[in-house]
Amino acid sequence: MANRSSSAPFQNIRHNLLWLSCAFVLTLSGCSTLPKQIEHPIQMAFETPTDQTSLAKIVLPLREKYPQLTGYHVLYDPLEALAARIYLINKAEKSLDLQYYIWDNDKIGALALHAIIRAADRGVKVRLLVDDNNAKKMEGIYLALDQHVNIDIKLYNPYRFRHYRAMDMILDLKRINRRMHNKSFIADNQISLIGGRNMSNQYYNVSDNYQFSDVDVMLVGSASDEIIHSFDEYWNDDYAYSVKQLVNPRHYTLRYESLKQQLEQHDQEATVQNYLDLVTRSKAIEQWMTHSINFDWVSAEVVKDAPSKIKDRASKEEHLNFQLLTHLEKPSSSVDIISAYFVPEQSGAEKLKNLANDGIQVRVLTNSFKANDVPVVHAFYAKYREDLLANNVQLYEFLAQPEMENLNTHTQEISKKAKVSMKGLSRSSLHAKLMALDEKQVFIGSFNFDPRSAYLNTEIGVILNSPPLARAVHHTMDVNLSKYAYKLVLDAQQNIQWHMKNPQGETQILKKEPGMKWYQRAAMKITSWLPIEGFM
Repeated sequence: MANRSSSAPFQNIRHNLLWLSCAFVLTLSGCSTLPKQIEHPIQMAFETPTDQTSLAKIVLPLREKYPQLTGYHVLYDPLEALAARIYLINKAEKSLDLQYYIWDNDKIGALALHAIIRAADRGVKVRLLVDDNNAKKMEGIYLALDQHVNIDIKLYNPYRFRHYRAMDMILDLKRINRRMHNKSFIADNQISLIGGRNMSNQYYNVSDNYQFSDVDVMLVGSASDEIIHSFDEYWNDDYAYSVKQLVNPRHYTLRYESLKQQLEQHDQEATVQNYLDLVTRSKAIEQWMTHSINFDWVSAEVVKDAPSKIKDRASKEEHLNFQLLTHLEKPSSSVDIISAYFVPEQSGAEKLKNLANDGIQVRVLTNSFKANDVPVVHAFYAKYREDLLANNVQLYEFLAQPEMENLNTHTQEISKKAKVSMKGLSRSSLHAKLMALDEKQVFIGSFNFDPRSAYLNTEIGVILNSPPLARAVHHTMDVNLSKYAYKLVLDAQQNIQWHMKNPQGETQILKKEPGMKWYQRAAMKITSWLPIEGFM
């Protein structure tokens, strides 16, 4: 009796606490977890006159020569891709508008931020828009940067609970699961870069863990103008919050002057200087821009998601995938798809099968299990493989560790001079998003051929109506697929084999999925049964 009577108060306390907790959660879940937005004046890129800048003096005569067209230059090499960014930051005189999904606190992130500070010091207005999903480790740095009179930083689709982000995921998962995946880089309203590369070590051949194989395209002319308009849409959207509004300065001691000093010291480190020497050694970008500029000029279409897609309010016409299908011509001979994450869904698989069965060569290059940095995506891709192969769709899976002779030509130098792990330099993951049709059209952008890019994230890309580029992509795949990828083949029992050519040109046949343990195979199979494909 004594025990029962003494426990009653504790039972009541537990009951009351449980009730209060439920009430608290229900109260919160009934409201948006977004913080209250503060009204800011609308800012438009073209309000800043840039027609007298050095970049304008290079670009404008070309635009007059090729009205209504787009000039492009594809950046395949990671060192050239970084060189282009550093060059454009250093040449900018009026404005830099930068939009990224990831900007890391690492060697590449620091190099770019230091260049941005130097630009801001000489009067360049910098607008940096970063998705908040990966900004937690950077928010103190962003807050310090934002103290510069010429630097404005916004975080897109922010978490309200800055230190307990899981709360947002519990209370507002539908919103939090949608992210701004766009990558765009705009200098003086004259030159734009878009593609798959974020500002992080692994995109520029300097990561100790693995390197992303990716592609960007530099654009001038009509398409560049559309990218600028797209940046303005996101910058002025009510999901773009000033970092000052979100981040409490009392939580961070870093101030602008200290950050600037740290970045200057970072730049002077021997390994950083050695890497920069490799990046800028040939001066190829500078010479190309100032002396022998040779953009290919074509008609082009920018395809992009509206910011309202994050809110699940975008019309069909405002979705990139709808625009992509609208502007792509019906293929008659070949379709080449390169996508880091490839989950075609049933509708996409049917389209590819129909094309292949009509005699069109359909080739898809995506990551192997070992090369995929998001293994769960592999589970949903894998369930389509047998059916696609049985219907003449050719599948290739990117090698996690290509042969040494097929690595970047600067690998040895980077390892020795920049002190980057050779193990990391020899591991690769495909990150490019590219498609070529009929040796006529090429798509390059941030859009993966998967449900996340199609329905959840916002993306941007460009369709270039360029037969020479399409032929080059097609030929490059012809030559290089055997060097960098497994070819998937069905045997007589309709089981998948992985064919790989060794340096001697001999074909090795693997009957089990490379790099996958039995328990991983079981986990992949179980995962593929879950009703979450549209959320991946």
